Amino acid sequence: MAALESPLVRVERGSLQPKIIGLYQLLFKEGAKLPESDGFWVEFFILKAIPSALSVILAEFSAEDLLQIQYIVRAVFTRAVKALSDSNPAIVANALDTLTILIREVLAKQFTSSEAITVLVGLDRVDREYTEFVNDLERIMRTGSIDLRVNALRATLSTVCCTYKTSLINFFIQRDLFPVLVQIIYDDATTPHTFEAFVLLGILSNYDKLEVYNPYQTRLSDFVDESVMQKIVVAIGMTCKEGREQYITIADDAADGFSLESMLSSYSGFAKRARTALLLQDTELNANNAFASLPPLSASILLATCNFVHANKYFSQVLIETKNVAQEETPFGSYISLSSYLLQHQHRSERHASYARIALLVYRILVEDAISMQKLVSIECRSSMRLCRQRQPSLPYVKGERFLVEGMLDALIGAVGHNMKKSMDVPMYILAIGTIHRIISQLKRLRVRLKYHWSELWKSIFSLLRFMTVSSKHLGGIQGVRVLIDDTLRVLVLAFSAGESFLSGAADYDDLFYKLIETGDLLGKLSTAYDMTRENSSIGTLMSISEHYHNLIKERSMFSSGHLTSELVSDIIKSGYDTLSISAQQGIDYWDRYRESDERVFLKRVGWQAVADAQELLGRGLLPSVVHSSSKVTTNGNGHSINPDGPRRTLERLGEVAPKDAAS
Repeated sequence: MAALESPLVRVERGSLQPKIIGLYQLLFKEGAKLPESDGFWVEFFILKAIPSALSVILAEFSAEDLLQIQYIVRAVFTRAVKALSDSNPAIVANALDTLTILIREVLAKQFTSSEAITVLVGLDRVDREYTEFVNDLERIMRTGSIDLRVNALRATLSTVCCTYKTSLINFFIQRDLFPVLVQIIYDDATTPHTFEAFVLLGILSNYDKLEVYNPYQTRLSDFVDESVMQKIVVAIGMTCKEGREQYITIADDAADGFSLESMLSSYSGFAKRARTALLLQDTELNANNAFASLPPLSASILLATCNFVHANKYFSQVLIETKNVAQEETPFGSYISLSSYLLQHQHRSERHASYARIALLVYRILVEDAISMQKLVSIECRSSMRLCRQRQPSLPYVKGERFLVEGMLDALIGAVGHNMKKSMDVPMYILAIGTIHRIISQLKRLRVRLKYHWSELWKSIFSLLRFMTVSSKHLGGIQGVRVLIDDTLRVLVLAFSAGESFLSGAADYDDLFYKLIETGDLLGKLSTAYDMTRENSSIGTLMSISEHYHNLIKERSMFSSGHLTSELVSDIIKSGYDTLSISAQQGIDYWDRYRESDERVFLKRVGWQAVADAQELLGRGLLPSVVHSSSKVTTNGNGHSINPDGPRRTLERLGEVAPKDAAS
């Protein structure tokens, strides 16, 4: 007689799973046949989609496998696109989720552009069906419920990122999505998703813009609605602020913040010092590993910001002027803050370098424009700015509101001072030094005498010259190094010849000369290392100034004990002005204006990086949300208030909606 099983014994019944997963497995299996019944597809799209499960199943297929079951993939695509027109919102949402994963996983394989189209939709049907797909996405973003609009926006962003290196991207270029993206940003219900809309706009406007006509570039340059611009600026500011917090989480660099190093240094005794050194070493290693994962993926918004700033001067002004109520740090102040962290850590990775350089391009574009420059030194646009102090030596801590251009200069000093290495990123240095030159030139033209720690700027520039002199054997063969040296020397010549027009007072001017004198024979060594001639050149002008004062010091030393104090040197500097003659170099305060074509290769590279980061951000579900309402945005520096009818007028001009006073 068989023993009876106790009712208390636990019996495994197998794990339950949602039915849609079973349909995924039934559909995508070896030798599967295409379901002929419409009922299968009705059930397939009415059941709630589980993107993660579908992604796991499709990821197991190789490119060859997908080519073998392309009839299944095409059927899913076609049926899903058809489902986008269903009156049931749940079916539409499931179709969007299915299409997003299907396109992402198929295009993740090593397909050529034509192979990807063959597997996904078919070469003979791509024009009709993919056009219908893009049109449906636009329609849902424009007329769907709030949830569907957001879902369609994210599906569009994901699809654009996945198809960026294929010809399928052209369907999104040809179908103008600019009006619907503007509407998403403007509508209060969808404004929290400004990040996604603006990043998508930036990616679309960056695509092949230097090779072929890109309609999104024209849209950006023609756009004039200030209320939408302000919402974009708020999103930029909040994203930058959140990005900066990730750096601070790793190492809090507040002026009065907690410092592990300062705490451990209070220990005494050999054993304690040894333990302290080990703790510091371990802490530094962990911090370096953490910094390597930065900047955050949300930094992809910097590309869109650069595109808009370059295309539209009015947006540049709104970016600088917009303020948040009850917050001392303006959105652009947050932008400068994040850029200072990017620039100090620029050397850590290619991602850091790309985003740091795109931030510098925005600096350069703003500084070159006379109106924007005036706002950067305007009292009305001042902001508090938390600037990076994570690497020593750090700049003096300045509390409270400052001119925006001061924060930019601090960030530029960080870029110059903390990235010197034998494999120097010369293009970044040329951009940073060139931007400093433009700032000083503009200050000279505007006759703005800036109360700033100029001594720190001169210190960083002379340190750069000293490093390039010592490392001439390693740097001499790098393309652009001589351009960098010449640009750096031009900054100094401009400062010596026009310092009285932008330095705050005589003390700053004296300090500039003092910095040159204490470098000794640095300029001579630099000239020898790079085989530079001093006739009619910046190096010749600076060497003449240096020799003039060294001769005066030598004469004074003959009548003294041989040791000159800093006070005596300062007296010599003042007395030497009368006999000093600085030969004016023609065009020392002029520059070539920014041209995108000069940055063609870089803009393509950073465009791919932004696409990859946006795609990963979507995949990990880490999209930032912009908490925003019109009451949190003040008028700009010109006193322009927000006009709620602004976007509507813009859309009327674009022909997307009927005029407000038109008959219904």
